[in-house]
Amino acid sequence: MQATTANSLSQAGFHNRLRQPDQILTIRLDNCPPAIEWEAFDAWLLKKLALPVSGGPDGGVPGHDATGLMWRILHIAAGLQRAARIPIFEPGRILSCEADPAQPGAWFFKVAVPRVDYMFTQSTYLAYNSATLLALEVAAAPSRFTEPEPLYQQLDENVLQPLRQALPVGKSSIHVLRTAHERRIPWRHIGQGVFQLGWGRHALLFRHSRVESDSSIGVDAAQHKFVAAQWMRLMGLPVSEHRLVTEEGDALQAAASVGWPLVVKPANRDRGEGVTVDIDSENTLRSAFRHAVQFSEQVLVERAAPGVCHRLLVVRGKVLYTVKRLPISVEGDGRKTIAECIEAGNARQKAMPAWDRPLPYPADDLARDALGRCGLRMESVLASGAWAPLRRIESTEWGGLDEDFSATLHADNAAIAIQAASLFGLDVAGVDIISPDITRPWHENGAIINEINSAPLLGASQSSLDTLPALMAQLVSGEGRIPIEVIVGADRALTRARARQQYWVAKGCSCYVTSHIITEDPGGHALPLAVRGLFARCIALLMNKNVGAIVLVAQTDELLDAGLPVDRFDLAERIPGEFVASSFSHVPEAERTDKLFQLLASSAF
Repeated sequence: MQATTANSLSQAGFHNRLRQPDQILTIRLDNCPPAIEWEAFDAWLLKKLALPVSGGPDGGVPGHDATGLMWRILHIAAGLQRAARIPIFEPGRILSCEADPAQPGAWFFKVAVPRVDYMFTQSTYLAYNSATLLALEVAAAPSRFTEPEPLYQQLDENVLQPLRQALPVGKSSIHVLRTAHERRIPWRHIGQGVFQLGWGRHALLFRHSRVESDSSIGVDAAQHKFVAAQWMRLMGLPVSEHRLVTEEGDALQAAASVGWPLVVKPANRDRGEGVTVDIDSENTLRSAFRHAVQFSEQVLVERAAPGVCHRLLVVRGKVLYTVKRLPISVEGDGRKTIAECIEAGNARQKAMPAWDRPLPYPADDLARDALGRCGLRMESVLASGAWAPLRRIESTEWGGLDEDFSATLHADNAAIAIQAASLFGLDVAGVDIISPDITRPWHENGAIINEINSAPLLGASQSSLDTLPALMAQLVSGEGRIPIEVIVGADRALTRARARQQYWVAKGCSCYVTSHIITEDPGGHALPLAVRGLFARCIALLMNKNVGAIVLVAQTDELLDAGLPVDRFDLAERIPGEFVASSFSHVPEAERTDKLFQLLASSAF
């Protein structure tokens, strides 16, 4: 495989009408089967890899199986990268296809595929080489992959794990970026798993589920449960009665002070790590303390609050969803025992691609204990639609079951969640309220705020996925875009660009003009920038939150090679009779100017 791309540590441009920056790869197909059963092939992709094949190729040799196979290779490579949480949301385009005259059945394809900035080229090779080998093997002998578990293990070890290490993108990030892509909000990776949503004055940086506007002081305070409770108690918000301890003996004294039953948890860990609930004796308290202290030297001993934990997602002063967080549970059908339901549920999950599977249903001693507290056993037969808990609480380690209460959340409970998020200066916060009934006000039933999560996991449940468009609307104005125009020409292009700048300034928009050598602010003053070239200067302005519009002056053919800095322009205009300077002495300037304007015009409204 060969690649035509910018340096792997630079930013990519838009060349081939994709909605993501792209790069060109040359892929060779050897020993392509002469006839492929596409219906069976596509059914395998959907069932084993959860990959639907959409549309069809717009390049290559129409009707030839090699072209159809390459189109599926692009889908597989994109799917593998998404499974590794690399944000690739379109398969790409087939640009050309040529048969190898020296070897029958061999083909050379040139393809344009999405590229994520600051991802090493070797990682891209890994994804597309692996997809090519897999597609050829499945096409040649689909019966080899009837039982895909060995394939899942091989892909995880040899492809997904290296890809995850190459680009540290969190679980929340891939869901947020997919939503941005679907809403046509521009985004770019700017390094170390940090992404920019939107342009100029609409730009917002985020990493995982934190945004740049979150208070760093608030994030630190929310991370420490004891400090967080102190802040909320001072503000008059309901929190638990607890003591901070570091020794087992102190934990016993704390129990006598706050009263039974108890919850013991590490003071500065989240996602349910090290938590023990329903502690009603000294022996269980000692055991719980020893468990918690493995995660943190500081341990909270607190009186248990009545009810169940509910997660409220608060985004910029608005509760977007509320779910009751139940422990991982198995559903009955009126015929099977709980043990049989667990076995059947795990069998269903095993049929899914390994990277998409929920956590397995446990059938261990902790599950038996949770069942016993409800008067159930593994041999019990559950009524149809009834649920049996297999853990005492929901946690990241064990999983859980969410029940949506967004429509019935009491306004007083929403109010304290919003106040808590504001107290810690968090634009995105997961506020956990323990309540016997979240539809009733907290001050009537003894509900408390249990935790403030400054980096709540997004997209982990259907309720969370469903609210991502609303989350995006709260964080980014519209499509997050600013007006961007481009004028192509030589001497008069800059004059025309300044006239367009004054048009936007008169409309109250802070418009900047930039060519490949000079950038001017809305007042016409030179803005020194430590970057060279039209592409780099435009990227710099897109990151500047003072910028409300940009007019580019294309006086050279640089963008033909670098690609466009944005996926679309509001206006592309050419100065008649003027030609851009060409970096290729053997190519007429008029020809390069025509090609440049065609590229720009294809990306304009």
